[in-house]
Amino acid sequence: MPRHAAAVLGLLLGLAACEEDFTETKPPEHDGNRSLSRAELRWCMFNDIRIEAARADMRTAKQGQVQAFNAAAAEWNASCRRYRHARSDRDSIQRQVDARRQLLENEGRARFAIAEVP
Repeated sequence: MPRHAAAVLGLLLGLAACEEDFTETKPPEHDGNRSLSRAELRWCMFNDIRIEAARADMRTAKQGQVQAFNAAAAEWNASCRRYRHARSDRDSIQRQVDARRQLLENEGRARFAIAEVP
């Protein structure tokens, strides 16, 4: 393999390894006796930001929007209220939250802005 091709391949492999994982997986309802995976913890932490961002909008929301918001909050509570996790996982995902907070808040507000049921 020519030297420049090996360098390009190495660069691409390095970039792939550095690509951050933003996979979210909703955890099943549980009683707090299991540890969440990173993807499950990410779902909980990201959705906490989304839900809280939309909370203030519920004061002037229509009934369908409030119902959708309440359902999302109940879903979060059932899956995320009590959980265990590795501190290193939480710290890593908190850095993702900090870097993406504005995007997550915008997603939360947008999610319930169109949730009106006819």
